[in-house]
Amino acid sequence: MLSTLPAELLLSIASYLDSHTDTLRLASCCRAFYPLLLPKVFTSLDLIEHRNGHLSYLVHTLASKPALAQEVRTLCVPNCWRPTSGVRYEQEVILPVLKSALGPDGNLSTWDWELQSRENSDAWTVLLLALLPNLEDLVLQVHDFSNYTLEWMARIAQQESAGLTKLKNFTVVCFYVDGGLSSSHCLPILRLPSLRSFCGHMICDGGSSDEEYAEDEAFDPASYVPDNVRYSNVIHIHLKSSCSRRGSADLIGAPKSLESFIFEHSDNPNYADDERIYAARYYPPLRRHRETLQTLTLTDEDNNHEYDYVGSFAGFSALKELRLLASHILDWNQGWSDLQKTSRNRFSDVLPLSLESLILDGLEIEHTTELAKAFKDLLLGGKYRCPNLTYLEVK
Repeated sequence: MLSTLPAELLLSIASYLDSHTDTLRLASCCRAFYPLLLPKVFTSLDLIEHRNGHLSYLVHTLASKPALAQEVRTLCVPNCWRPTSGVRYEQEVILPVLKSALGPDGNLSTWDWELQSRENSDAWTVLLLALLPNLEDLVLQVHDFSNYTLEWMARIAQQESAGLTKLKNFTVVCFYVDGGLSSSHCLPILRLPSLRSFCGHMICDGGSSDEEYAEDEAFDPASYVPDNVRYSNVIHIHLKSSCSRRGSADLIGAPKSLESFIFEHSDNPNYADDERIYAARYYPPLRRHRETLQTLTLTDEDNNHEYDYVGSFAGFSALKELRLLASHILDWNQGWSDLQKTSRNRFSDVLPLSLESLILDGLEIEHTTELAKAFKDLLLGGKYRCPNLTYLEVK
């Protein structure tokens, strides 16, 4: 019988179950199983498809059973307006959690109303995060800009031992927010001492007014130094479906030492007909990490081509993986009437000796002849031309 098996063997069997529901059913079938398997149900929680009624019940459960809250390592949670019924609110359970989360200066009356509202899960998300001392991975969906969860995370990031002290990976996924989510909403959170990875979906820096647009166009990344630089322990940044006319200079400048930067460009919703990747503007802030950067991607999801030479990576001594648009890696001659573009340099001028993988996106017919010459020069140039290069892809 299963109930006679050693605990270690039972846990090994349960690890093959595909869903929390199956684990919970197994835990509920025997009194001996319940205390052993129930904590495993809470190790990884995905609440994206649930409404704030479910979220309120979860907060009550974890507030009443701190041992289960300590088991949570991974959390995916929505942060949006989703009308629902059945919000649970027991003040004697929630008030201590609320006071702990807000501190002595918190406006309890405002939060009290928000928690009992049927329309927003944002306040409940804050309470949930405040209950999870061992949380390591957080995925936060933002449908309408929140002035609670992100601001609370930014506030505790300024205070040591105030919460989320073990958070390693933070992903913010932005949907249906006009203009996207600005990096300024996320930059303070990068101060969390334990944080190592930040991933942002639809991070769209850039003003929407004509004056702000003109200011962004005139931005000089080579001379710009962020007010706060090298304050974060983050080593990996991934920006998906994002855009920035300032080259994400503040985000790139925040880490003490950046190991990977992946930027997948898409149009800013405010300027759908007039938005470029501005690839060259990412080069000056990235140069500050040329001794530690190992992986770099600057690409355009829509393959909108522009002849914008990024710069030489020959001095990036740790760079192993590089992915760029074909129109960005070489300094192309701007003879627009010529079918075959010519370049002013070669791969040997821009690629580091440490490079192991090179991917070029957005190949066009006018690139082919010159790229063929550049690859021939690189690959037949002997062991001193990228001796570690083992993967090459042109798309």
